Amino acid sequence: KRKRIAIETLEIYAPLANRLGMWRIKGMLEDGSFPYAYPEAYKKVVALRKTKGRETIKRLEKIYRTLGRELAERGHKDFQIDYRVKYLYSLYKKLLDHNMDIERIYDISALRLIVTTEEECYQALGVVHSLWRPVPGRLRDYISSPKPNGYKSIHTAIFTSDGSVAEIQIRTKAMQEEAEYGNAAHLAYAESGKPAEGGKLPRSLKWIQELIEWQKHVHEHEEFLTGLKTDFFQDRIFVFTPKGEVIELPAGATPIDFAYSIHSDIGNHTSGAKVNGKFVALHTPLEQGDIIEIETKKASKPSHKWLEYAKTAGARKHIRMSLQKDLKK
Repeated sequence: KRKRIAIETLEIYAPLANRLGMWRIKGMLEDGSFPYAYPEAYKKVVALRKTKGRETIKRLEKIYRTLGRELAERGHKDFQIDYRVKYLYSLYKKLLDHNMDIERIYDISALRLIVTTEEECYQALGVVHSLWRPVPGRLRDYISSPKPNGYKSIHTAIFTSDGSVAEIQIRTKAMQEEAEYGNAAHLAYAESGKPAEGGKLPRSLKWIQELIEWQKHVHEHEEFLTGLKTDFFQDRIFVFTPKGEVIELPAGATPIDFAYSIHSDIGNHTSGAKVNGKFVALHTPLEQGDIIEIETKKASKPSHKWLEYAKTAGARKHIRMSLQKDLKK
């Protein structure tokens, strides 16, 4: 019974906390379930983190002292520095991607710098990069481009004096609060405390409305759970429309899924797709950061092949509906 509840928690409730941006609750649910769901793997990860974690904590303590001193010398007063060690289950999932080789995991622990304003975040980033050489390609600015679930922070990685890599996250106190406990409490409320205009959910929680709509059209319990895991809780990628709007999709999604996520009419009349300016096949898996442009024609319509191309339950639902309409004609 324990194992069943633990696996259910890992597959449903922890991913739900993740989608709501409740990182601390997600981590606690996962690490509470991990030893009962996968006891052998749990023991192995605990041992690996114990060995490697000690080294990285010592390294972060050194960075902590240097950074604190430099910020104070430059006139920064209201700031906080701490560090966090990666949750065990989160580390386990990363190890699976790297053949359980902990030497290939660079963010077992990360230094977190908390300041007062967004402007100070960027000033602090300048201080960090003046003290240590940044790792190319590892800077992520989620303040200017927040994740669809509302997460904001700056992530950077630096080379330390001994040649190893350390991750540093920079955010404001408000961003930290949101990152720890999520935006679930805000729901349809604006910052003023009054309901948001029209009672609509904020953009970061639009997926909840999609989930409600999906539930209305699914009558089989098993089908609903499958759709839940693939459309809502699977690993996510963030792609863009040509106008820069962020679209969140499950990993492995294709241009067909992207088209239907914009609107069912666009999906039903898709004739071609460009990814980063180049034409691609409609079954091409999309990657993080891709810019997708969908071409439509009035005469275009879904074929049975599209059911194989679509990875999301929502897209498959619209394709089936369109195919059924054609059969009735």
